[in-house]
Amino acid sequence: MPAAAVVSEHDVPIRGLDPRHDGLRIAHLSDVHVGRFTPRAHVRAAVALAVAANPDVTVLTGDYVCWSRTEIPLVEDWLGGLGGQRVVAVLGNHDYFTSGRGVAAALARNGYDVLRNASTTIDVRGAPLTFVGIDDPITRHDDTDAAFAGARPGTRIVLVHYPADPRGLVVRGAQLVLSGHTHGGQLNVPGVTTRMLRRVGIRFRGGLYDLDGARLYVTTGVGFVGVSLRAGAGTAAEVAVLTLRRE
Repeated sequence: MPAAAVVSEHDVPIRGLDPRHDGLRIAHLSDVHVGRFTPRAHVRAAVALAVAANPDVTVLTGDYVCWSRTEIPLVEDWLGGLGGQRVVAVLGNHDYFTSGRGVAAALARNGYDVLRNASTTIDVRGAPLTFVGIDDPITRHDDTDAAFAGARPGTRIVLVHYPADPRGLVVRGAQLVLSGHTHGGQLNVPGVTTRMLRRVGIRFRGGLYDLDGARLYVTTGVGFVGVSLRAGAGTAAEVAVLTLRRE
């Protein structure tokens, strides 16, 4: 059995945050990769951690399967029962490697909102909280203009699987960008893993980044691909719990 996911708590200062959203809690899970490499018990333990965190909203940022369509029916069962007022999700590259439509349907059967270049606004603590979901950039399903079209003003949080530089989204009103994809390197070899990630365009391996006021959180995720092992600094499986604070 691989090492269990841990809770990673972060206070996230947000410029222009509505005062009513100060202290709002978001549980963030990503890269669950149900199936061969990630045991069901590992995923269910992560779900239990997210529920116990008592979030206002839970977000999922893609890669719920590995490579096979046979894994899609597992998504509904293994990821069922997440807490929070709402659960909002986007898809990742592995979801499209199998069937984006099938994975989205499995999530929707649990009552989760799957945003595919779209936005949704939730009333949280009497104030509007808008989530903008950008579809997977790796498989070229992303359409940022469509995702932001009609997005309400106020607090805006962007969900996108691939951790790109968020500064281009800030001009559209994004205050926080949540991503996954990297697994923190999964097998982190000092001086090697970071260089390999940068060769494929990934500058943000994991954690909270402040880039000229643009906040980006890249979770190391829950599951595994290729081998049921994570090793090296910054690779532990996690359920991130982000508490929004007025900057």
